[in-house]
Amino acid sequence: MRYGENPRKVIERVQSKIDSLETELGGIKIHGVYDRSVLIDETVSTLTEALIHETIITIAVMVLFLLHIRASIIIAITLPMAVLMSFIAMKTFGVDANIMSLAGIAIAIGTMVDMGIIILENIYGSLSDWEANGSAGGPQQRLTVIRDSAAEVIPAVITAVSTTIISFLPVFFLTGRDHRLFAPLAWTKTFALVSSLIVAVIVLPMLCRIFLRSSQIPRWGQLAAGAGVGCLTAALCWFVWGDHIAEGSSLTLYAATVFAAVAGFLLGWWVTCEKIRSMEENPASRFVRFLYAGRLRMALRHKLLMLSIPAMIMVLGAGAWLGLPTVLRPLEQVVSLLGADLNEVPGYVDAKHFFTGLKSDDWIALDEGSWFYMPSLYPAASFSQTMEILQAQDTLIKEIPEVQNVLGKIGRAESALDPAPAAMVETYVMLKPRAEWREGITARQIWDEINKVATLPGVTPASPLQPIEGRVVMLQSGIKASMAIRVYGDDLEGLSKASLAVAKNLKQNHYVNAGTVNPDIVMGKPYYEFEVDREEAARYGMTTMMVNQIVSAGLGGIDVTTTVEGRERYPIQVRFERSVRKDLDDLRQVSVVTHGGDIVPLERLADVTTTWGPGAINSEDARLVAHVAFSPSGASGDLETVDEVMSALRAARENGTLTFPDGNFELQAVGSFQNQIEANRRLMWIIPTVLLVNLLIIYLSFQDLAIAAIVFSGIPVAFAGGMIAVAWMGVDMNTAVWVGFIALFGIAVDDGVVMATYIQQTLKRRSVTSIADLREAIYEAGLKRIRPCVMTTLTTIFALLPVLISQGRGADVARAMALPVLGGMLVEPFTTFIVPTIYCAYLEFKIRVGLQGHVLCQDQQQSGSQNSSFDPALTGPVS
Repeated sequence: MRYGENPRKVIERVQSKIDSLETELGGIKIHGVYDRSVLIDETVSTLTEALIHETIITIAVMVLFLLHIRASIIIAITLPMAVLMSFIAMKTFGVDANIMSLAGIAIAIGTMVDMGIIILENIYGSLSDWEANGSAGGPQQRLTVIRDSAAEVIPAVITAVSTTIISFLPVFFLTGRDHRLFAPLAWTKTFALVSSLIVAVIVLPMLCRIFLRSSQIPRWGQLAAGAGVGCLTAALCWFVWGDHIAEGSSLTLYAATVFAAVAGFLLGWWVTCEKIRSMEENPASRFVRFLYAGRLRMALRHKLLMLSIPAMIMVLGAGAWLGLPTVLRPLEQVVSLLGADLNEVPGYVDAKHFFTGLKSDDWIALDEGSWFYMPSLYPAASFSQTMEILQAQDTLIKEIPEVQNVLGKIGRAESALDPAPAAMVETYVMLKPRAEWREGITARQIWDEINKVATLPGVTPASPLQPIEGRVVMLQSGIKASMAIRVYGDDLEGLSKASLAVAKNLKQNHYVNAGTVNPDIVMGKPYYEFEVDREEAARYGMTTMMVNQIVSAGLGGIDVTTTVEGRERYPIQVRFERSVRKDLDDLRQVSVVTHGGDIVPLERLADVTTTWGPGAINSEDARLVAHVAFSPSGASGDLETVDEVMSALRAARENGTLTFPDGNFELQAVGSFQNQIEANRRLMWIIPTVLLVNLLIIYLSFQDLAIAAIVFSGIPVAFAGGMIAVAWMGVDMNTAVWVGFIALFGIAVDDGVVMATYIQQTLKRRSVTSIADLREAIYEAGLKRIRPCVMTTLTTIFALLPVLISQGRGADVARAMALPVLGGMLVEPFTTFIVPTIYCAYLEFKIRVGLQGHVLCQDQQQSGSQNSSFDPALTGPVS
């Protein structure tokens, strides 16, 4: 396929061409065994279904917290609008719709809704207060309330979105495979956030003007509206949805129509009679305030007790990442200085080994629904033997119940880009749908069974690879496994012995799966060796070159003429018969006509013997190399396995356990894991840099470094929560998981920004003369902003559930990125306590050290804000 082409369209064109050719083949049918369009359709369908479910869940959360269907309609309009704008941007910038690009939108759904929720909730609350006070000023004042309410929170929304977008910059700095994989995700997430910001700031206030109003329709009008909507839904159910209902449920069409009519009537009646409710009239809001109010007041009075909870979460998060034994070691050393030993405390050792640290994996392999069986035969195998083994393997693999199709091939195309020898087998094993598998069997168990039945005598074991994964691995490192030891040497004989010695050592390492150790057979191909007898050849007037030419022509063949068949030309080649070439005794007796006209056997002119030589000569960095491929045993992660293996090999060479022939031999670990190492090196300095940029953005918003640091404190707490979730689920660390953490860093401060913004605005509006006044002001500000914070957090969490519980093709990749976000957002509500608590402690400290005037001067500067002309957009934080 040409670079930049759409695989789905290329497959469609190929299939169309095949269909057109079959009509001319006299009944012969072309059956495709490996068709990637099925994988493409399944992965796109998985993420598309997740997007639909996320949208529905988000709307349901809105209905629950606001009890206002028309407010939910606003979100139902703006969210798809932002998603469609993202698709337009993808088309404009040439980003294809695939599993990674759609995953970017999927993990951004919760954040996209957050902006709309914050603005909508503030407008909703302001309109509720305005209507409760008698709707003074009429329609014109209503527009002013909507405008001022939106302007009050838009600066905080822009700051939150800016930090989220900036947080994804590290993805664009990745290189190689990781850049190709995750750059589409970063682009689509950026498109989605910018689109949702535009919709939230421009479109949403206009929709609020239309939909957010208390109903003034009389009762008969409400009943008429309910009846109209009920008739419409009943007609749709009877005439349009009937077939789908019959297929997807056990309800009869009549029962479904009655249910749709009743639901439509209730919906129409509810929409026409609903009113804008204040927070006190909303049961869900009252429950949230009930839970939050008492806890916040206690947190403001007992700050150290409150902050000890997120501190414990951070310790657990560090333990989940690095291992609790490592994190607790300094504490154990301090206690040991006092003469005690924590390890003697009952249950302490078991508790600290609950989190032993995260393993490092190469990447999350996409479940392609197929296996790529790629063993090697010994180079001495002939072409006919290879064909027999290939056919036997295909037959044995096809007998596995879960296997649908098998297609094996040997050899290569006439291309220098595919240097596959005849002894290299490539077999595509297509699996049946999971519903047809035996109960309890997994894809890895199927692979083990494939390896068991197909590893015939003379066949090396194969590492578990899938078709796409295998091609990527081979292009990256030139080996047929995810990792290998590359042996550098100066001569082929020594290289062969060194690679076998390394393989023997690897099989004894418990970090390595001994059954997958596969060394290159360097000197495994038989050769005929001709040593020209110069004196004997000279007696017959033959030179060394003449004898070599005869041997070359007889064994390798020589073109004597060309046949012309129309426009085609074919060379005619002459050489010895196969029976002569394959038998050494017959080869020695081949008659040679000398220049003098004498006829002598070949053995009189040259000594003919057999010897072992290289099947292929590989080189890297101008040196001969051989590879010893292997797979991890699962005792540790990929990167840790490589480190342990290299350490063990170095130790074995030092103590004499691993010996090489005389010469200069070097060992190097190679494989696709090198991409992860490169990504880790880049992320180590890119992520801290981006976090500092986020801190700068927050500082520019609040114009106070201390407040910016308070808001920024939500990131380490959320990071700890994400690490706990990843460790709890047993997921290995890789670039996909780090991308999930990058997404988390962008949204972890959103609630803190909203909370701190309103606290700052509240302190500017009212007079603060004592610590009690300060705590009361922060308490009231927290109660005012807790509902949008809870709504944004819940929408983000619930929006991720369809991705996390999905079992469709491609869900495993998206799940790895969504898991850190879920874990971080589960502990992120502590931000609504952390920010007010530390904010209050910071201002109390300033008052106690004699800087009370600095706090009061803000009130004096904003004393005019008590009048009705107060504009929060002018006095809020600078965005």
